[in-house]
Amino acid sequence: MPTSPEGKWARLPCCGGRVRKEMTDRTDTPNTHTILVIDDDPDIRRLLRLALEEAGYDVREAREGNDGLAIAKQEQCSLAIVDLFMPGKEGLETILALRRELPLIKLIAMSGGNSHADLLAVATSFGADQTIHKPYELDTLLTSIAALLQEH
Repeated sequence: MPTSPEGKWARLPCCGGRVRKEMTDRTDTPNTHTILVIDDDPDIRRLLRLALEEAGYDVREAREGNDGLAIAKQEQCSLAIVDLFMPGKEGLETILALRRELPLIKLIAMSGGNSHADLLAVATSFGADQTIHKPYELDTLLTSIAALLQEH
């Protein structure tokens, strides 16, 4: 992962640019949680996979909701991060389906842009445990994930 000259910051292109490097260097405590990232953007999936694996999580990916639902059932995922705008089964439909079929899974909805704030509120009413507005700080997301999984 590219870092700044002083080596303290990691460049993360889709999450607001920079996060503290130590947030991506965590390997202290392995855990048994599997996290599913459902997003049609391969760069976001790759970035989240890298950060989550560095934090000790097992990670699965899906590019749309139907694939995500199948993977979540097969892999017994503890948490899913769901983008709201995707082709195929979009995010709100995916959140409803995940909540109905896997009621114990923790769900984080994410979306960007000012017009999407209302949709993030709708995602909560559809079953998302938490929402994240893009761009986001990666350390904030990792803290949210850890807190949600502690409740699990």
